[in-house]
Amino acid sequence: MSSQRQAVDIEMSEAGSDYPLFDESIVAIQHNILDEHLHVFRHVDASSLLDELRNSIVRDSTRDRRIAAPSRKLALFVQTFAPYFDVLGICTKVRPEWPGCFWGLVHLLYQVINSNVLFYEKVADMFEAMASILPPYQQIYTICKQRLHGAQIDAEDERLAMLMSYAFSDLVKLCLDIYRIFFRSVESSGSRHLTNIFTTSTQWRPLDSRFAQLEVKLTHHRRWLERETESHIQDFAVVEHRRQKYLRSIHRQDGDVHATGELLERRMAKRLRRVELVCDWISNGVQNQRTDPSARRTEHRGSCNWFLDLEKYRKWKNRYIKSLANNTNALQDNWHDRVLFVQAEAGFGKTVVADAVVDDLGAEAEDLESSNAPPSTACFHVKVTHPSSVHPGQIFREITLQLLYNHRHSHATLDAVCLLLRKTSFQQTATAKDILDLLLVLLRQHPTFVIVDGLERCIDERGFLSSLAQLCQKTDVRVIIFSRPAIGIPLEYQKWASDAPHIVPLNSQHTAKSKELYMSQQLAQMADQGYFGIDMDREILPHVARQSNGTFLWATLLLNYVQSPALSPDERQSILLDAHLLEGLEALYSSIFETLRNQPAHEKLLVADVIRWLTFPVHRLCTSALRMALSVSIDISEYHDTFPTELLEILPRITCGLIEVSDGGVSFVHPSVREYLQAPASKGSESSLCDESSVHAHLAARCLSYLAHDIPQRPLGGLSPYIQPMMPTNSAASYRTTKSGDSGYKSISSSDSEHALPQPAMQSEHTNASTASIRTVPFDTNLPFLRYASLCWPIHLSRALAPTNTHPYVIPCPGPFEALPYIPTLSAFLSSRLSVTAWVEASFRYSLPPTLTRLVGPLADLRGELSPATIEGAELRLVVSELNVLGEKLMELKRGYATSLRENPSLIWQIGDAVGEGYWPVWDASVGMPR
Repeated sequence: MSSQRQAVDIEMSEAGSDYPLFDESIVAIQHNILDEHLHVFRHVDASSLLDELRNSIVRDSTRDRRIAAPSRKLALFVQTFAPYFDVLGICTKVRPEWPGCFWGLVHLLYQVINSNVLFYEKVADMFEAMASILPPYQQIYTICKQRLHGAQIDAEDERLAMLMSYAFSDLVKLCLDIYRIFFRSVESSGSRHLTNIFTTSTQWRPLDSRFAQLEVKLTHHRRWLERETESHIQDFAVVEHRRQKYLRSIHRQDGDVHATGELLERRMAKRLRRVELVCDWISNGVQNQRTDPSARRTEHRGSCNWFLDLEKYRKWKNRYIKSLANNTNALQDNWHDRVLFVQAEAGFGKTVVADAVVDDLGAEAEDLESSNAPPSTACFHVKVTHPSSVHPGQIFREITLQLLYNHRHSHATLDAVCLLLRKTSFQQTATAKDILDLLLVLLRQHPTFVIVDGLERCIDERGFLSSLAQLCQKTDVRVIIFSRPAIGIPLEYQKWASDAPHIVPLNSQHTAKSKELYMSQQLAQMADQGYFGIDMDREILPHVARQSNGTFLWATLLLNYVQSPALSPDERQSILLDAHLLEGLEALYSSIFETLRNQPAHEKLLVADVIRWLTFPVHRLCTSALRMALSVSIDISEYHDTFPTELLEILPRITCGLIEVSDGGVSFVHPSVREYLQAPASKGSESSLCDESSVHAHLAARCLSYLAHDIPQRPLGGLSPYIQPMMPTNSAASYRTTKSGDSGYKSISSSDSEHALPQPAMQSEHTNASTASIRTVPFDTNLPFLRYASLCWPIHLSRALAPTNTHPYVIPCPGPFEALPYIPTLSAFLSSRLSVTAWVEASFRYSLPPTLTRLVGPLADLRGELSPATIEGAELRLVVSELNVLGEKLMELKRGYATSLRENPSLIWQIGDAVGEGYWPVWDASVGMPR
């Protein structure tokens, strides 16, 4: 052991190693504590530590009760274990460094983690668990002190002290294990590193497994000590037998277990399962980015070498000093230099550059020596087509998920995961603060690059940057952010006497040559394939390539445009000859949509619909639901030659590449497409998004058409018998549906922000236990659009009816119902009692009881704006009349049967018998049709 000791600031007794475990524990503390902490490390006594904890409890009880609770648990452990050294002092002379170093370590651990509430709760829970297992040292000390009456210690007592040392050693090991979770292992001969010098097991086990072993050992320790001190006079053989038994139990827990290959595989599977549980907790039910733009990277490989050679980028990438990874003061001082902003206008190709950076950093990691831990890379693209991704919290969630996956085999990360899974106040989903706490730990453990692309699309970019600054000040993470120049950078990113914040502005001069070469090659290849006919003048190709002006998006859109099957070879040549007229994205978009205007009616309708669904959905549709939604307005069977079996596959072709389809779903090729369609320049196009009310009117019509014509007009699930509810539905203690404020639709449609709209979670049906089966198929398995159509058509219609300054209720249009496309479908829906009944059943199955109270008033106002002599006016009056009747029937259901329908939605098909009137059809299961 003396060969392992170093010159340390903590003084140790030079006496012989009569108690090796005490000495090894002190040396382990010295070897594991970082230099940054060792310089300020001091001996602490239990009373002063208790006073500090109690003061923090009083202080935090009024400010943050979540911190006060773990402080109480830690104080309980200190109070329980403090008399241990008094008991030890009965049988041997306690050296000052034993309690001093131990309480100093506990105090250091408290200082390290008390600001990280998430992990502080988990660690404090472990200490509370140990406090409940430890022997009652104070009681034992009092009893022994009374028995000894000043008796001298003999040799036998020295062995007693040795047996007592096992508990001390185990607790030191645990404290060091926890300490190592929050810092990076620094492998350097010139400084202390985080390693446990007294680990005896050659097979590493996760923290929860090691803690379970510790609990067993402490249980044996308590059982032995209580029996050792239960009587003043004991048989020597019995005492010796108990001590040997205690030693065997200790060695049995410490001994290596011979693990077969199968056992090791099971252990690995359990470890990965732990990571999966935490990932599920982090994801919060939101679909995460899992797309891999490898094809795009391959296509443009080498086109961004100019950026990788920039001095600012290389300086940012190489700004890593291992020795400063755990130096809080140094990290606080230089964090500005580890954040790089890359800014360019829309369409420049920032995403392509970001992908090139990801590849470059990955290649850099592969070139490092195997003895060095390669930096990890986490990348996030903010996309408006993924509404959740525009929230700052979701950016941090995704980065955290990527790092967890990258380091799923890391011992420190697995220990952190084990801490998180302790059953304390573990919430169902992680809060934004929880995510930041976990991310902070992961960034401390591992060197990391973070790439964020499209920050200008974030709804709170300043909030994101402020949280990011806190992470950068406490870790050595290096962050590169791609965005447009308009983002607001907080003042904290500025640094006196430096050029911080570090910004790299990009313009066409950086990429002009590479884009010209790329376009020239692509156009020449298209000419070889005959896209431009046989009399193509190839001398114009370089001229067209120069028109891109270094803008990646313009070049990509033009290439997709001229490849459109809607164009003839002569038309493609004409586009190239007039390429100078298409300079700029707006001119190019205008030309593309002018071409789409001349397409067949069914293709124009499909293009307009997919643009509407991508722009103004209540929540994003999955691919199967979007496919079904697009099929509502088009009879695919009539267009076998145009539409393949997979409807979504043709979207890029019929939109000239404006829509892209990938594993992640359907989206615009670039956010500027949506921006153009929402601008006044797009007025006149069938796909224009200038009038948001009109868009919602069309989406409401699609939902109503689906409910009226495409869902089965019969019970959606099996009929269940009516059971009288235990609680009267008119009671004040009834379910949420009896409250005037409840509707589901009301709370959603009244929201001013699209991003505030919750996506309803699927809930399991209440079925009879005798008929329930794990093989039961969900009622909407073959109806992927049912949930959205049932729950969201009132929201779309409510928004379509909302008057605005720029859009009155009535817009003159050449054809009937073109301004009010929802009237015919709403009329068809309301006139079909079977469709209405199926909708009511679906709404209750999705736990959002139907209500139409917010639609009656606006539709009545619209009725006053339309002359009854018009087709629209006459039809609308019938619709309002039917809507009033349905609204009254829904209120009757809410007052009398809400609880029953929640528990048994199929009751709506049998309720006609109980009501005694003929509005709701009664389904006869024996004949498979209504009575």
